[in-house]
Amino acid sequence: PTPTNTAPDLAGTSTTSQPTVRPPDSRAVEALKQLFCGGMAGSVAKTVTAPLSRLTILYQVHPMVTTKETRPKFAMSIRGGLEKIIQRGGMLSLWKGNGTSVLHRFPFSAINFYCYEGMLDILNGPSRLSDEDEDDMNNPREVSTFSRLVAGAVAGSTACVACYPLDLVRTRLTTQLDGQEHYKGITDAFVKIVRSEGVLGLYSGIAPTLMVAVPSFSISYMVYGSLKEYALEDELFYNLRKVDTVTGEEKLGFQLTLMCGAASGILSTLVTFPFDTVRRRMQIQSLHFAPHEQISGVQMMRRLFKSDGLKGFYRGITPEVLKVIPMVSTMFTVYEMLKDKLNVK
Repeated sequence: PTPTNTAPDLAGTSTTSQPTVRPPDSRAVEALKQLFCGGMAGSVAKTVTAPLSRLTILYQVHPMVTTKETRPKFAMSIRGGLEKIIQRGGMLSLWKGNGTSVLHRFPFSAINFYCYEGMLDILNGPSRLSDEDEDDMNNPREVSTFSRLVAGAVAGSTACVACYPLDLVRTRLTTQLDGQEHYKGITDAFVKIVRSEGVLGLYSGIAPTLMVAVPSFSISYMVYGSLKEYALEDELFYNLRKVDTVTGEEKLGFQLTLMCGAASGILSTLVTFPFDTVRRRMQIQSLHFAPHEQISGVQMMRRLFKSDGLKGFYRGITPEVLKVIPMVSTMFTVYEMLKDKLNVK
């Protein structure tokens, strides 16, 4: 079937246009819409999963901040960890650092989604089929899996470098012990970091972070896009699809969006989590070690493997995996919903 794009006119009737060809004069407006959709999707998802995110980070860095060498783990269970956070700082402390996280996530997600769509245009042409219109594996305008892989890598690394200082500040605020705060807030953290570590201190740990971002977003976008394409084509998922009552166009329903998003998120997390643990430790080591005691990312990996073995790299993986389903599903669901509402292709 030939995909169509239907939009209401001023009289309230529907008009049918040709398949997803972007006129040049609409590109600027569409770019702003994509930035808004990506930023809102990331911000909502981070707020929903903030308690599990903070717990994951505390598990990852606890051996570096604890004063009790006999307690190498932040807590023995997820429930125990959440209760420990609440006992120390109250219920709202579960969202400690979330303000910085949202400030980081909005531009990060916006740049990420926008660069992804832009790279797909560069690799496949601006008249490529949108995800909603793809229905023929042999169509030359179909987006390839390799294109998604490359676009995801470029988008993830670009967003990571652009927004990294906020990510660094967020980690340091999140890992502060109640009653022993080194920073009073976001602005104070920026000022103190630049004053004591220089401007480059804002990019401490950028190398292992890129080692997380590039494969993470490559895998996430590639798997999500491929699964979405498969779900829209295979009759096995026919009853789970959503059909537009006006155009008859088939789209992913909520359940399929959840399944595709969760699968892509879990796979990318399992692959990149060891590097995420290293980058978190790199981000806070200047707070706990003198300059001559600080080590590189490679040295951090060697020390962690020597002391804890492979399991040390996956410290905190349980809350992270539990976070993936609501995080990724919320992000992609909000993104797809806003794209649909704003008629973004």
